[in-house]
Amino acid sequence: MSSDDASEDFPASKLERSGLFAKTGLKVGKNYARYLMDRATGKSDPEERKKELNTQNARDLFKEFTRLRGTALKLAQSMSMDTGLLPDEFMDVMAEAQYSVPPMNKALVRKRVRDGLGRFPELLFDTFEPEAMAAASLGQVHRARLNDGRDVAVKVQYPNVRETIESDLSVARSIFRRLIRGEGLDDHFEEVKARLREETDYLHEAQNIDQFATAYDGDKLAIPRPVHDLTSETVLTMTFVEGRHLDEFLDTNPTQEQRDHFGQLLWDFLHEQVAGNARTLHADTHPGNFLFREDGRLGVIDFGCVKTFPQQFRDDMLRLYRARMVDAEDEITRLLFALDILRDDLPEDTQADLRRFFDQYGSLIVEPYRQSSFDFGDPGFRERLQASFKAASELRAATGSPHFIFLNKALVGLLNLLTRLGARVDTTNSMSLLNEALAELGCEPVSR
Repeated sequence: MSSDDASEDFPASKLERSGLFAKTGLKVGKNYARYLMDRATGKSDPEERKKELNTQNARDLFKEFTRLRGTALKLAQSMSMDTGLLPDEFMDVMAEAQYSVPPMNKALVRKRVRDGLGRFPELLFDTFEPEAMAAASLGQVHRARLNDGRDVAVKVQYPNVRETIESDLSVARSIFRRLIRGEGLDDHFEEVKARLREETDYLHEAQNIDQFATAYDGDKLAIPRPVHDLTSETVLTMTFVEGRHLDEFLDTNPTQEQRDHFGQLLWDFLHEQVAGNARTLHADTHPGNFLFREDGRLGVIDFGCVKTFPQQFRDDMLRLYRARMVDAEDEITRLLFALDILRDDLPEDTQADLRRFFDQYGSLIVEPYRQSSFDFGDPGFRERLQASFKAASELRAATGSPHFIFLNKALVGLLNLLTRLGARVDTTNSMSLLNEALAELGCEPVSR
């Protein structure tokens, strides 16, 4: 098949996609059958065999979902980042999805641009690179130049992504039911569906970019600007932001001062969003969405996955942070029930397991705030963090408010970035921001 053949192997129809989902479900089922047989006959160490099962299931899902792209792959990524929802082996495998998605061929790209903007790219741009510079779950990015000389990035959505959300999620739900326990799975799927509908509308993403650029672009952060007359629901044109991705940055052997500098920018950016009245969070905190620039600014890109939290959820999370900091056990219990982490209809032993985990995890999350400077390069902290993720993977329960999905995605992504950087951050300003937000709720400030 020619690389310019627009009929490349891209399963866009409902029938084709359902077939691949069914194939994946059969693979997962066969993996479990082999695992149960091995366990019954005592052929191998149960714990080691379970890890192998989880890894194999993750790889099978990843392989087929990568072919499906779109909703399927985005769902797998989101679920794997939701602490406690899937085994931790899934996080390692799904992380590959950010870099391993096969791109569309040149002819299909030209057609998608024409369908979205009305003309072929060579008639719209001074230059347009036909080879994708990045390919992700919902679309791929091409470098181009406008007729006025500005360099831009053009994001082109894969075919039929928006049209397949409903059917993909319906079939995927049946697969994930084999991997996840609890009654809250449907609510989690509805939350993912809502964000996917927003993320597949590039006009909505252009609005997000405008909002974040207005609020944050400046001396510390570099954020693109959308080019509205070259943007549609399926094609997004934005100014190009230069910079190195994390792996490239680390390959330059940066000094500790440079690591600390960018770590501080990442830390402060999250807290400004959480403490702000907008309650809106850039929720796709993975290495591909941040650029480490020569001018010292942190580039922030990809504003498709943006979550605006309900006021009550955001306020309860701030209260939970405060309760953890002052060890207010009764208030912690009240808030865990308010946030649906604990429920009266759960068995007592399940409630005990959940409380034990969230006490461990919550204490770990507030640990950096207990000192004015925190070293994310501390091996002990990394080990406790990994142990917490492992404990979460053993729960595998769809519990808690579905709003946790994208809060966890942002938080886990931030912790991953900071530990990989080995950054030391000053927590003084972030605590001040959180205390100001708590004061608006009528809460006493937190001190160390």
